[in-house]
Amino acid sequence: MEKAEILAKIKETEQKVEEEIKRAEEERKKKILAAKNEARQIIEDARKEAERIKEDILEKTRAEIEKEKESIREKKMAEINELVRKGESRVNDAVNFLYDEFVRMI
Repeated sequence: MEKAEILAKIKETEQKVEEEIKRAEEERKKKILAAKNEARQIIEDARKEAERIKEDILEKTRAEIEKEKESIREKKMAEINELVRKGESRVNDAVNFLYDEFVRMI
């Protein structure tokens, strides 16, 4: 082989190596981009799942609060009704007492 042929082969090999390096660099960039996109998607999916879980928790909590409010409301209404009943019976007693006192005074 002549010097010129050897130099041509070396240049050809160098060109092939440079092309392979460029392809490898492009492949690396593509893989990094794909990984970033996948990471973004994972983060977005996790955010959506967290939001869904938060809404479920809030919904359950609101339902429990409403149930507790209704229970308290029912208890208080029962207490009020009992006070009204007692008050009504005392009104009759008071009226009778006042009537009896009035009659005694006459």
